[in-house]
Amino acid sequence: YLAHQFGDPPSPPPSPPPPNWRSPPAPCTSSGASVLMLGARARQFSSFMLLLGRMGPAGTFELKHALILQNKDAVDIPLMLEALPSATEFRDAISSLSPEQQRFAKAYRAMQLEGSVFGILVIQLKPQLEALLKLPHDALTKEIALTQQLLDLFIQYQIPSDLLTYAGPAAASPEEKLEAVRGHVAAIYKMVEAAKEGELHAARQQAMMEQPFHQEYAESFGDTSAGCFLSGEARFAAMSADSDETPLRRNARSLQRRCSASAGLLSACSAPPPRHSAVQMPVAACAAGAAPPGCGPPPPPGASFPAPTAKATPAPIAGPAEAKANDDDFDTADDVASELDYTKIPSTLDAKLLTAEGGAAIRPTTIKVGETWTKRSQKALLGKPKEEALHTEEQQREKQAAFDLLDALSCSGALPIACCSLHVVVAATHAFDQSLLDTVIQQNVNPIEKLERSSLLVATTIHDAPAGRLLRDEVRERVARFAAPELLGGDAAAAGEGAVADLP
Repeated sequence: YLAHQFGDPPSPPPSPPPPNWRSPPAPCTSSGASVLMLGARARQFSSFMLLLGRMGPAGTFELKHALILQNKDAVDIPLMLEALPSATEFRDAISSLSPEQQRFAKAYRAMQLEGSVFGILVIQLKPQLEALLKLPHDALTKEIALTQQLLDLFIQYQIPSDLLTYAGPAAASPEEKLEAVRGHVAAIYKMVEAAKEGELHAARQQAMMEQPFHQEYAESFGDTSAGCFLSGEARFAAMSADSDETPLRRNARSLQRRCSASAGLLSACSAPPPRHSAVQMPVAACAAGAAPPGCGPPPPPGASFPAPTAKATPAPIAGPAEAKANDDDFDTADDVASELDYTKIPSTLDAKLLTAEGGAAIRPTTIKVGETWTKRSQKALLGKPKEEALHTEEQQREKQAAFDLLDALSCSGALPIACCSLHVVVAATHAFDQSLLDTVIQQNVNPIEKLERSSLLVATTIHDAPAGRLLRDEVRERVARFAAPELLGGDAAAAGEGAVADLP
């Protein structure tokens, strides 16, 4: 990416420095920053993971930000561009330093250039789910509901992948493998629903024990809605509101004696009521001997429950041949990554711009992620889109959720990522000393031709190809005459017709 930056209008000269004052050189400071917006959007019933960071040595990717996008989620991320001094400015700034200081400044600048390579990694979740669950390729393409349930179990409940992975024979048909995974998902959801019902029943029991006669008071005052709990002060204030209501007081005292006598029977009603039932049995019914629905008599002290006999079949362990094949794949990937060291591109470009004519105007640029993001999401198909700002705390939560999902999808790093794309961004800024009008009118310079030349310098370094092969036929003559005659001195004739298609 090549940005352009025009200078500000001339300002009054600064006041002169005091006597005997020497300004130290600043070879590693950055100039003004500009902002770009990175936009990402997921379609309905699709999902992917967006990871931002910088490229490290030996083809590694150093992750700093992560986000999961699914079902019409969209995010706008600001990218801050900070230009470093050009190669010529850096050379002139350190020329007066000692050899030791020059070596330190060069090493620091080399670290800055290596850290300026920005990386954007996009991981498709559906192919990775298929590889994790040992399903055939494209098995989840038309299984929209099953895919949403799997993502919900991994993201919200963090269910281990071993409980959902297909563990049957490898020669089974794709339909059988899919049905097995669907059965695992149904069993996990059944367990989750049972756990939720147990928690709700425990909460209801706790509330009934803390306020044992709230139901009788609610019925006495004409409020029979579920969940109407009165505190002790409110109950006695309501009881003493009218001294003529002596039956209410009698009812309260009688109910209190019966509930205190039946305190030992509350623990027997431990089973949850039937699902989708809003009926609550008064505590007085338990005291009279009637059990609410779902509450049976307590088991005898010596009773035992039979243990389940079905056992899950363990997943087959890869043999030596498969393990060796996987090791060979990783070795090949490491070899390829070691050959493509993206962190060396800015240093190579910096050395080339130092000797090229007009290279002093091009400055290496670092890319940093902004502090505040904008995310738009839609919870349901008929729901209204919602827009929210993601600050540091929200970004950390999104990153943690993405890390948890990535850990599950990769089996803690043991399973390679099946479908992903890495975008490497190397940025540079062409800085003009004057404003746009002053550059065109006063200096009589065409800024478009200067930008074309700078773009051609950067492209020849990144693609490692002559300039003639990077241009279309209809613009080659104009660029060779006005923009970059020194770059296209013999390349235009040597490249020939249709040289653009020969690029690697």
